[in-house]
Amino acid sequence: MTTTESTPGDAVPSSEQPDAQLDSRHRALVEDVRWFLGSPLGGVFGGLALDQVAYRRIAAAVDRTGRFADNFTDRGIRSFAFTALMAFGDPTDREAFRADLKRLHADVKGTGRGEFADDRYSALAPELWIWVAVSSLHVFYLAYLYVCGRRLDEQEKQVVYRTMRAEMSYLELPSRAGRLPETVQEMVDYYDRVAATELADNEFLQFARRNFIAPPPSKILIPPGLHPALRPIWRPLTKLAARPTIVCSDTVAHPRMRELFGVRTTARDRLEFAVYVTILRLAWRLLPRRLTLEPLAYNRYRYERIRRRYRSVLLDSFAAP
Repeated sequence: MTTTESTPGDAVPSSEQPDAQLDSRHRALVEDVRWFLGSPLGGVFGGLALDQVAYRRIAAAVDRTGRFADNFTDRGIRSFAFTALMAFGDPTDREAFRADLKRLHADVKGTGRGEFADDRYSALAPELWIWVAVSSLHVFYLAYLYVCGRRLDEQEKQVVYRTMRAEMSYLELPSRAGRLPETVQEMVDYYDRVAATELADNEFLQFARRNFIAPPPSKILIPPGLHPALRPIWRPLTKLAARPTIVCSDTVAHPRMRELFGVRTTARDRLEFAVYVTILRLAWRLLPRRLTLEPLAYNRYRYERIRRRYRSVLLDSFAAP
C-alpha cells in the first residue's frame, strides 16, 4: 500500500483519502478520531491488549525478554512513550521512531523458556506482528465507539476504523500477510478466527492479568528507595485505581478472552461500566484538549490550530484582481 506521511489534522495516506469523499459531518468525525488516538482516556480500555499474550508464541517472546517481569508498569510507560513519539512527533522524528519499532523487534527471536521451551518465535513473523497490530487498533476502535458519546451507524463505524487504520498504517509489514484488515468486518472476522484457533490460557497471560489488576510501583517514575515505604498502601490504591480499566475492558472484551479470564459480568459491573463510560464521554466532550490529550499530542493539536489561523488570512492568488 502506497502511503504519504500524515499527522492528525493533515492529509491521510493517499490510498485512503476519506476526507475528499465524505460530507462535513463525517469529516468532523475523522478529526475527532485522529485526536482521540492521542488521548489517555482510551487507556481505560487498555486491558483489552492482554489478548496479545493469549497468543502462545507472543507470550513466549514477551516472557523471554523479561521486561514485563522486571517491572510491568515500566514496560507500559515505555510503550506509551514510544507510541506518542511515533504518532505525534515531527515528520523526521516519526519516521525515525517508526523505523526503530521494526528494527528493535528484529532482535526478538528465538525459543521460549519454562512453559514455552518448545515454542519458537520471531516478532517480525507476519502472523505474530499483525496480531499485535490488530489488537492495538482494536483497543482504540472499541474505546472510541464507547467514548464518542453517541451511537454510530455502520458507515460512521467504517469511517472510524478507516481513519485509525490510516493513522496506524506504520504498523504494517511490506507483504500481503502483513497488512491490516481493510474494513471493520474483515477485522472482526480476523479476530474471531485467531480467537478460535490461537488464543489459549498460559502462565504469562495470567501473570499479566494479575499485574494489570495491581501494577507494581514504577522504577522510572518513583525512586526504588521509596518502594518499601509505599508497599503497605500501594497495592490497595492501585487495585482501586485499576478498577475502571478492569470493568471497562472486561465488559467489552471478546467472548474468548472473557472465557480465559473467567469473567462473569454482574449487575454491579454493568452499573459501574455505565458510570465510567458516562464520565469518559463527558470528559472527552467537555474538558479542554489540554486535559484530554497526552502532552505531545496536545502540542501537535496547538500547532494545527495556530497554523490554521495563520493560513486563514492568506490570499488564494497573487495575481492582479
